[in-house]
Amino acid sequence: MSSVLAAMPLHVKASAQAGFLGAPVFDPVATNEYIKTELVKLGWQARIPIPAMYRFLGTDVDFGSAGAIAEFQFSHYSFLLNNTVRSQLFFNTNTPLTGQPVKVVIIVTKSQMFPAANSSLSYEQAVNQLTVLSAYLFNVPIRIVGLFKQRNTTVPAILTVYSAQTSRTIVTQQECECQIMSGISPRSRSSIRIM
Repeated sequence: MSSVLAAMPLHVKASAQAGFLGAPVFDPVATNEYIKTELVKLGWQARIPIPAMYRFLGTDVDFGSAGAIAEFQFSHYSFLLNNTVRSQLFFNTNTPLTGQPVKVVIIVTKSQMFPAANSSLSYEQAVNQLTVLSAYLFNVPIRIVGLFKQRNTTVPAILTVYSAQTSRTIVTQQECECQIMSGISPRSRSSIRIM
């Protein structure tokens, strides 16, 4: 999985958020689709159905392979807790989602450095939350993977245009380069400029 993430271009789209209208922001839909395509090529299963008795926690798990499950958390930060709770349940009950019991969960999310939708989970939030929760509630092995790019550099990117603001229907995708410029402080979001 690490080779897939390391080689991935930055996926961006135009912001629809007031105050940032049209500015390039992290694109969770295209990022997720890129990773899905590459992981399936490597033999990972995608959209693994959750057993009926546990469907109150959702319909499927993003990805899995040989006892590992992976959740890609690019949406609202509150979904992290649901995905971690259900991963713990699968671990405790030896649920064989990939033909083998769940042994580890991998959470992939973007760094807070990227401009993105308000309330979307960041790697830094995930680390803070799961560090505390794992000390008291969870014993399923968890690996948190953050998506980062070097600041003050130019990186390969893909700009995606969708048919509507919340649509997943792609109108166009264009390869380009983006400059990632540091924010005011090391903890603030960077800005992205399409070259």
